[in-house]
Amino acid sequence: MSVKKLLGSLLFAGIALQTSVAYAAYAVDTKIGEANLANSGDATELAALKTFTGIDSLVLDFKLDFNLGDAFLNPGTTDQWVLDIAPDTPGYFILKFGIGGTNATANTFFFQNVGELTKLVWSNADVQYLSGGDCRNGNDNACNIGRLSHYSGFNGGSEVPEPATTVLLGLGLFGVAMSRRRNSANRSR
Repeated sequence: MSVKKLLGSLLFAGIALQTSVAYAAYAVDTKIGEANLANSGDATELAALKTFTGIDSLVLDFKLDFNLGDAFLNPGTTDQWVLDIAPDTPGYFILKFGIGGTNATANTFFFQNVGELTKLVWSNADVQYLSGGDCRNGNDNACNIGRLSHYSGFNGGSEVPEPATTVLLGLGLFGVAMSRRRNSANRSR
């Protein structure tokens, strides 16, 4: 292969790599539940989140009314949305939608923020297509991101490990220590 062809191939590979990095999609956060909470307030939403997570120490970190400029499509996708936020710590979030005139059975959706921690990311399917797609019999335009009413973030959920988990961790550390001890004893012989 000539030097010119090699340089051309390397240049093409570099551009392709740079382009793929520039448009990398954010990881979709984990949906943990949904509910129809009607005209609920902060306390009702927090209580429902605590029920889904089993974590009583959660507290409201932020609550923001939705504006159309807040969300953007996840790069490289047509059915995932991103809210660019900066929570104090990783945690959980809810999305509350208006569901009038739709087939939706829930209006509040609960997520654990597990991907890019400064982004809230979900798919249309996660929210019964309320943020886009067909959520009403045969009408693909009935739902769009404008149905999002508000979003809230929660933190403070430091989970205490179960006793069985602690025992397993201890046994694993004990096994590693014994293995190292045996290996050093075999080397000294």
